Amino acid sequence: MRLPAALRPVALSLTALPSAALSLAALCLATACASQPARTAPAEETQIYVLNLYGDENGRSDQRPPALVLSEFSTVDGMSWQSWGPGRAVGVGRLSGTWCLPQCQDRPYDATVTLSNVAPYKGDGYFTRYAVKAELPESERKTADLKGALPVPEAD
Repeated sequence: MRLPAALRPVALSLTALPSAALSLAALCLATACASQPARTAPAEETQIYVLNLYGDENGRSDQRPPALVLSEFSTVDGMSWQSWGPGRAVGVGRLSGTWCLPQCQDRPYDATVTLSNVAPYKGDGYFTRYAVKAELPESERKTADLKGALPVPEAD
């Protein structure tokens, strides 16, 4: 009985063995490398800030600040941030402003603050817009400063 050609032993010469072994090793290495995900250095994340004027008239770069000046008319404090970047930040705190004095001086309004619209500056990002949701008395809704532009660092 004769074996089919696919099952017959192959005769290799001693001179062909090293090159065949090298070819097989190269094939195994190429296959193993191709099946592994490419490893790259982690990309450095852009830091996202808000320019905060609270307690600093020149402003400072801040992340997740406990208090934030939104505008010349509105401030939030007691902030607890649920998210921060890369495209927006959302937090809850207490809202007060010149538009609600004297009522809100001792009893600021509970508010949800959303920061958005990130603009680049020296390799980092800065939020440039804010929006506030708060339950306000009807008389104060018309004058409340609930959305607007945030300051950003000035270009050198």
